[in-house]
Amino acid sequence: MIQHDCYGEALRIIIDFAIDKHRHAERVVDVRTELSDLRDELNSFDHRTLQWLHDRMAVAFRMDYYLNADLFAHAAQNSHTPAEINNLWFDFLRRELARVFANHLELPRLILTAALYPNLSPKGSDAEDELYRLTKILYSELE
Repeated sequence: MIQHDCYGEALRIIIDFAIDKHRHAERVVDVRTELSDLRDELNSFDHRTLQWLHDRMAVAFRMDYYLNADLFAHAAQNSHTPAEINNLWFDFLRRELARVFANHLELPRLILTAALYPNLSPKGSDAEDELYRLTKILYSELE
């Protein structure tokens, strides 16, 4: 339940990453779009639009954590506190977003479009579908 309990904070990391990269791109090309205006007015969004992306990255973290950490150093308990696991998860999430972004420059636009266009909007639905396809490719070993 540790990742479940910090779901909102993890989503905030994903959104903040997308906002930061989108603003940077906007400054580079000196162009504002409708998405820029929505981004600047963001105060809430439907978390379900990013749930698949979050969940795939969370599974990748758990696989990495269980395979590489000292989880089984003690027979009955994990040597990390829940707060430490949260920190490991958030660090992993930031690195993973940067890793994916390095090869998929469209990631921030897809994240923001999925989050900022309401459900049933073709723009938002298309962005969600593209995020789904991207994660299926990126995390194919998790299938």
